[in-house]
Formats: sequence, structure tokens, C-alpha cells
Amino acid sequence: MLMNTTTLNSRTSVLTHPVALSVYGALVIVALTQIRIPLPFTPVPITGQTFAVILWPLLFGRNVGLGSIGLYLGAGALGLPVFAGFAALTALWGPTSGYLIGFVLAGALVGGLRDRGVTTSLVGSTLTIVGAIALILASGALVLGQFVGYNNVWMMGVAPFLIGDVVKTVLLLGTSRASTWKTQS
Repeated sequence: MLMNTTTLNSRTSVLTHPVALSVYGALVIVALTQIRIPLPFTPVPITGQTFAVILWPLLFGRNVGLGSIGLYLGAGALGLPVFAGFAALTALWGPTSGYLIGFVLAGALVGGLRDRGVTTSLVGSTLTIVGAIALILASGALVLGQFVGYNNVWMMGVAPFLIGDVVKTVLLLGTSRASTWKTQS
């Protein structure tokens, strides 16, 4: 059976609708969260989660980006094992919960700046990504300090992730510069 052009366009637009893109984004976040390297001296593992949390709003804007992050956090709040190491509810209040809060802040920042056209330049994209990472690390450090003491936060919740964050920044810049997406409202 042959599809006519109207049917094809209808299906294509459904697949690229912001709600569908948000669901895809949540799935990407879940998948990259499971790329996990535990560190013996901190309760915070290295994950691919930050990459996905920044990538989606960088590519698709604030609404889709925050939709993806919201679906991801909502799935965890419902008890689905979506957090690092397939954890569920325990991650919502514990040493790593500040990073989860930071994801929402970073998604709003990145998506908002993308929607305003700031990320169209290399400098704008770089500063946006660095700002998002700083928000995630700061939020994470604030909550982590409640569990490990604020004198330990730098060595347990910030410093171990800086080299990886530089690598993620380069990968995010390469991915976002190679992609151009226009989403429906």
C-alpha cells in the first residue's frame, strides 16, 4: 500500500512534535544515566546524564528540554528505576539529589538561551554549556554538603567531574553545531 504525501507529512509531524521529542529526550537521559563510573571516595558517580540533560534543550529549546527532564524526574518519582545504577526514589533525596535539581535549572538556562538565539554562535554555545554545568555542580554541591560536610564538597562533588565536564562540553559543542532542528510550537 502506498502512502500519499498528506499521510507521510502527518506521521512525520507527529514524530517531531514537542511531546514526542520530550519523550525521546527522557529516554536518552535514562540511557545515558546508566553510563556510570562509581568513584570510591564519593557517593556521586560519573555519568553520561549531564550530557543528555544539556543536549536536549540545546537542540530543541526550553519547552522540549524541560519536558524531557520533567518526564525523567517524574518517572523516578513514580518509582521507576531511571536514575544512576537503576535507582528510583532513593535518589530524589540523598547525596545526589542536588544534581537532579540542577538539571531543571540547567535545562531552563540552556533552553531559554537557545530559544533567544544565544547558542547560534560558538561563544554563545560554549558559555551556555559552561553556565549549565556550573548550575548543576553548584546545586549538587549545596545538597551534597548536607551529607558529607561542606568542607568535603569540593573534593567529593565538584573537582572529580571537571575533566569529564570539559570533555562533555566539547562533545556537546560538536553535536549541537552539527545539528539544526526546528520544532513545532
